[in-house]
This record gives sequence, structure tokens and C-alpha cells, in this order.
Amino acid sequence: MRITTHESGTSRSIRRQNHRPRRRLATGALALALLAAPLSLLGASQAAEGGETLRKQPAGATIFRLSSFNLLGAGHTDSGERKGWASGATRMKWAVQVLDDNGINVVGFQEMQQPQYDVFHELAGSRFGIFPGNQLTTAAMANSIAWRRDTWTLLRKETIQIPYFDGNLIRMPYVLLQNKQTGQQAWFFNTHNPADAHGPAQKWRDQAVAKEIDLVNGLREQYPGVPVFVTGDMNDRDKFFCPMTGNTELLAANGGASTAGGTVENGGCTMPEPSRVDWVLGTSDTNFTGYTALHDELVQKTTDHFVIYADANIPPPSVQESPVTRVVVLSVEGLRPSAIRKAGEAGTPVLHRLMGEGASTLNARTEVERTTTLPNVVGMLTGRRVNADRGGHGVRADRDTGLTVQAAAGRYVSSTFDIVHNFGLSTALFSSQPRMALVDRSWDDVNGGLDPYGLDDGRDKINRFVSTTDDQELVDRLTAMLSTSPKALTVAQLSLLDDVGRTSGYASQAYRTTLTEVDAMVGRVLTTITSSPTLEGHTLVLLTAGAGGRGHTNEDRTVRGNYTVPFIAWGPDVVAGADLYALNPAYQDPGTLQPGYSATQPIRNGVVANLATAALQLPRIPGSTMNADQSFNVFVGPDPQQ
Repeated sequence: MRITTHESGTSRSIRRQNHRPRRRLATGALALALLAAPLSLLGASQAAEGGETLRKQPAGATIFRLSSFNLLGAGHTDSGERKGWASGATRMKWAVQVLDDNGINVVGFQEMQQPQYDVFHELAGSRFGIFPGNQLTTAAMANSIAWRRDTWTLLRKETIQIPYFDGNLIRMPYVLLQNKQTGQQAWFFNTHNPADAHGPAQKWRDQAVAKEIDLVNGLREQYPGVPVFVTGDMNDRDKFFCPMTGNTELLAANGGASTAGGTVENGGCTMPEPSRVDWVLGTSDTNFTGYTALHDELVQKTTDHFVIYADANIPPPSVQESPVTRVVVLSVEGLRPSAIRKAGEAGTPVLHRLMGEGASTLNARTEVERTTTLPNVVGMLTGRRVNADRGGHGVRADRDTGLTVQAAAGRYVSSTFDIVHNFGLSTALFSSQPRMALVDRSWDDVNGGLDPYGLDDGRDKINRFVSTTDDQELVDRLTAMLSTSPKALTVAQLSLLDDVGRTSGYASQAYRTTLTEVDAMVGRVLTTITSSPTLEGHTLVLLTAGAGGRGHTNEDRTVRGNYTVPFIAWGPDVVAGADLYALNPAYQDPGTLQPGYSATQPIRNGVVANLATAALQLPRIPGSTMNADQSFNVFVGPDPQQ
């Protein structure tokens, strides 16, 4: 018997305590006084813009691009103070192009002056809402927040006085927006803390940060569960970042971490690298990906600052209050839905229990291009199709080629392991197929990608890898790990059933006998979960297969028995006894067919990837196409009437 195992260093969770958003109370009465009459956060809200009433809709994650953009005020260039620069009006035209070229959805401007506002209103006023714009003073205009009208509706608009040059108070805006597709609400605050241009201003910047901390904490107390985002030119690095992130729930889009009272000097504050004076931050119930400090040719002639942006990802409503902190993915290779039906509850009691207590379909689909196990398992880990020329993962062979997924795709391919590990959580992979060494190799400490989120958790994305040729031994080791040191994400692949199908036939008596044996193995995993105080009520189990099988093979991708697989979700808040197609009307039951990728999609085994990340309240996998909006739902979710 051959058993291979390795375990990398323990990941640390810096995103959440116990994977749940932290709650900090306001440090003063300032923000509470500003919010004496909080707006109702019901599913339907009366909009402040156009009188529109929004309807709560079933939807996935709220994903948008947020930016901080110092425009370089027109007064600096139009007066001749800055030589060689175009006028503020001309540069504003380029600024609008920067927004459009980079898909920026919400932006906090600094130094917007009247000529720039006029051009913005002319070119983008029909597409962007803005506050305060020209509604208050020109001083307040300078730090306006803008949002795309086709995506967001304004619910509430407020200002707070922040010390600026010589301590003079300037009104800085914060707005409550609601996403039109998902119904998600979020606060956005934009500010500009004073530079030393008129003499030393650290005193005023420190006072500004104290007020900004109060505001964020006050919003979190008055609106629990509603994310808060902060953009701005803070004219500081560690003196802003350390107290702001150490005394609120805010996390910077470019990483780093701080504790209350932490400084770089005392070791309690780790600065993101690189760090600049312009910042994008959000509270811990959201995630950031794709942080960019843009300084291309267009930006360089538009402003003297970098344009900072990042993709914000707020988890789907169905998981925001979910107790799930662990996900176990079981890929039972060669598991034929028709065999489950024929065996019935007597022959597969555990699988039938999973279907009765969870949500399921026996008519899910594999990848279109391949119906063998390795290409499909890689698809289940990456959320991608096979064809590399169409953005797929490129793994076509059902064997370990000695290379990597990256080599097959011709580029780096992110996986569920990347997302979970990079956000400070732990991962494990168990397999009884030697060919899965390709998966471990693809995301090991040599071939794994850099960690761009939070603190650096390293390149090795799979904390523990166990490989054995025996399913029973695999389950022994899997249940032992779950009992003693469960990971946030565990992927386990059982291959005995597929091996028997290939040898004796997928309709043979040997296959039927083995199906009952494998059913019992799955039962051992469930028993371990339900017997553990750590796992019971906190673990989502996702069971599917990389392939079915017919005759003695599963290679022919045109054969129904090869491309049809089960898909079962079981765990807390999963809709008991539900049909997954009924829960997810955007997916169409394909009957006996295998639709191509251009058709309305059936439920494919590849939706597992972003379902797992969504359940852990983490963002979608970069480059994934299956369930990329994380809208695939297995949970009861919030009552739309509440």
C-alpha cells in the first residue's frame, strides 16, 4: 500500500475571527449623532433618487470596482502653477476615459473643482450619480463620490466635517447605495486629509483619522451587517493605515494588518507593500481582489497621483448569516446517477440521506470537452472549462503528465485552494488517484502563485496533501484529520468505484456491490462531521463526480452515462429535499442532452469551485467562468419579506 502525505505550515486567519465579521462599537458619539434617524434596511427601500422602489431579488455576490481618484485640481494647472499640464477641463475628459476603460463602478474623487465638475456632468452625468457635486459648496465638491446609475440607487446622502488645512472643517461625503441587481446596501465614505503644503499638518491629519474612525464604527453600530467602504487621499501611509485598520473593521484593498494600538515600530502593524497615500478600504464582511495602482500613460497626463482601484466582493445574501465555516468536497469518481436510482435507499442509504436532508440533482453535467476524471476535477477546482484557447484550464489528458495546470493552460490558473489559502484559511487535498499529484504540483511552493491579499501566506496553496491507492485508508486518514485538525476547505477524491467500473463494467454486480461500500465510506465522513462540536452545524458537504461511466469506460464525451453526474449539497441552512434546478432557475435541466457552453447552462460539476468560496464568504476565483457571479444557491437564505 502506498501512502503519500505532506503538510505545509499552518495558515492564519487574518480576515475574520471564527470566520464571522467582527463588531466594534463607536469610540464616540459623533457618528451616532449624525445618524439619529437611520434608514430602514428592509428588502424594499424607497430610493432617494427618482422615487424608485427596489425589489429584493435572489442574486449572487455583489461585485464591483471601487476607486480613489485624485484629479489634480484645475486650480493647480489653469493658474500656471504647474507647467506642462493640460487644463483641468481637458484632463477631466481623460479622467472619464480612465473610469470607462477600467470599468470603475464607484469612485471617490479628490480635488474636483468647478471646471472639472462641469465636464464630468456634461460627459458622464447621465451615467453617473454624484454627491455632493454642485449641491453644497465648492469646498465640498472637491471630494465628491460618483456611482454608475445603472448599477446603484442612492438611498441616503450625508456629510461629516473633517479638519483640512489649518484645521478648517470641510464637509466630506458619505452615501448609502443599493445595488440594483442584488439589493445589497453599502456605505461609501470619501475624504481628503490635509497635506503639509501650508505647513506641518500631522496634527490635523491625526484629528481627521480619529473622526473617520468614529464615523466607520458608528455606521457599523447603526447598520450592523452593512459594509462600509472608505476611499481617499490620506496624505499618510502608516500614520493613517495603522490606527484606521487597528481600531475599525476596515481592511485595505492592498493588504496589510494592524491591531488596536499597533504601530510599525512596536510590531503591531504590518504595512501593505507597496503603500501609497491614496487608499481603498472596506469592512471585514467584504473581500478585495485585483488591487491596482494605475499609472499608465493616460493617467500620467491626467493627474499627479496613481489611480487606485480594486474589485470589491460582498458575499451573496444567502450566505451572509450562514454558520458555515468549513467546506468538504467529495468527488466520488464513476458515480452514476442511474446506479443511485437502481440501488435505492436500501443500497445507498447515505446518499439518499444526503438528498433527503440536502438539495440535489441526479442530472448534473461534466465538462463538455472531456468526461474523464482528471480534466473534470481540475474544472471543479478552478471553475473553468477545459479548452485553454477559450479561457479553460487546459488539462485534457486523464493522467499525470509530469507538468502542471499552468503549463497546460499557458498561464497561471487560480483555484479554490488559491482563494481559501490566500485569505488566510487552511486547505487539504485527499485522493486515491496517483494522477492527482499533478494537482498538488500545480499549486505547491514552487508553482503556486503569489498571495496578493492580506498578509503573505506563501505559494503552497494546499496545506495538506494525502495520496493513497486505497479508498478505505483514505477515509481513515480523512476522518482522523476532520476529527483533530479540520481545514476550512477539504477536497477528497474517492476512485474505487471508477476503478471497478473500468475493470468489471459500470453496470456489473461488482460495481453495485462497491457502490454500497463507497456509500458506507461517505457515511463515515458524515458521522465524523456530526460527532464533532467544531464541525456539526458548521460544515457544508458538496458531493459530485468527475465522471460517470458506461460499459468499461467514460472517455466518450457523447455518451449520456459518461457526462451525467450527481450533485448534492448537505449542511446547515441547505434547503432540505430541494431540487437544485428548482432552487436555481437560471440553470436549465438538460433532459438527456449535453448542451454546449453557448446554450443555457445545466448545473455542471464545475460550479462547485465558486460555490465553495461563496459558502466561506470569500470571493470568486480569478478567471473562473462557472458560477462566476457566485449566484448558484443551495441555502435557504434571508426571508425576502424581512
